[in-house]
Amino acid sequence: MNKVIAFDHMRVGAKGGGKHWTEKEVKNREEAAKKFKRKKRVSLKYPDWMGEEARKVWNKTVKDMKDFEILDTVDEEVLAVYCDSVVKLRQLNFAIDNDGFTIEEKDGAHVPNPNVNDLVRMAQSYQRLVLQYAGKLGITAEARARLAKKMADVAGAGGGGGKDDLLD
Repeated sequence: MNKVIAFDHMRVGAKGGGKHWTEKEVKNREEAAKKFKRKKRVSLKYPDWMGEEARKVWNKTVKDMKDFEILDTVDEEVLAVYCDSVVKLRQLNFAIDNDGFTIEEKDGAHVPNPNVNDLVRMAQSYQRLVLQYAGKLGITAEARARLAKKMADVAGAGGGGGKDDLLD
């Protein structure tokens, strides 16, 4: 199992740790990571419109992301759409598996199942949507690393490195 690495961890001095970080870059990255710390932990609430399966995805995602302290109350609707999309993608994959890629005609010949083609296209759309939302919410490792780097770059350029500076 892969170990979860906090987004502020730069693997300085470790073999395969990427580029050689300057002391200033390390300091800026550490300072940027501190700006994510809230004085008080946020309690996220899922919207009423979410179904039971989406709520399970919500609970798992919030639990998994808890240590990163990236998600905030302003992310609730976006997170809800992400969770709902994950459920729809699962349902589509289940339907594809159940319908099969081919159907047997009366003469015993196997031909492509026309319903599956539509389901596959819809599943591909949901895959893209899930990955886009995961990236925007900081759920992917790449998104967390990119965010930490951006904060460090802003702090190094003389900005405060706060969330307002990231929107520029």
